[in-house]
Amino acid sequence: MQRTKSSRTATSEARHRGPVAHTSRLASRSFSRSGLTALLGVALLVLTAGCSAYQSTGGTTKRDKTKKGAAIGAAAGAAAAILTGKHEADEILARAAIGAGVGAGVGAYMDHQEERLARIPGTSVERVGTDTLLVHFDSDVLFGVDSATLDGDSRYTLDEVADVLTEYRKTAVVVQGHTDSTGTEDHNLRLSQRRADSVRGYLVGRGVASDRIAAVGHGEAFPVASNDSDWGRQQNRRVDILLRAKAK
Repeated sequence: MQRTKSSRTATSEARHRGPVAHTSRLASRSFSRSGLTALLGVALLVLTAGCSAYQSTGGTTKRDKTKKGAAIGAAAGAAAAILTGKHEADEILARAAIGAGVGAGVGAYMDHQEERLARIPGTSVERVGTDTLLVHFDSDVLFGVDSATLDGDSRYTLDEVADVLTEYRKTAVVVQGHTDSTGTEDHNLRLSQRRADSVRGYLVGRGVASDRIAAVGHGEAFPVASNDSDWGRQQNRRVDILLRAKAK
């Protein structure tokens, strides 16, 4: 999977935004707890197989195994989040009035979006399939600690993201909220949903069609780093946007 990083300075200006009425759902309503566990299991099986092949070439220490275990867990969390996002995007593509698919040029269609999005300050773009992108935001660029209110500077970033999304109208958009493990599981789930809702509402207010964008809060279910350090918890407090198109 490739990630493209932005490097230029923000210059866009905030525009008028009106209130938006919309509905969303918690991740627990999209997938059962057993379903989330199963997804993590699949990701772990694939990653562990690769790790086992590596370990067979030489001896390992307890510290090596600990590091590898943490890496596998983080990769599994990221992979499971992508799988759930793709599932949600496929539902949007099946029911939304997006029209016919992109056709054989779906790869190029996503290439153009990746290039545009990667130029936006505070973002990086990861290619997770021919037809799928994952947009990351720099840690804490959107929200303050324990807050679901968009920071002032984050609106400039989202303005530019919305400009791209409104141009490429055949792409399903899934906003995914995540937290670290600080606090109760219920609090984290609801906080992640409120943050995803905030981003979705802002993008809809900027012209993205409401029937092609969903907001899902995953809480602490899919960490991409260990929650045992400040750095790891910062990585886990995130909102990503998954974009997916269909060929037909």
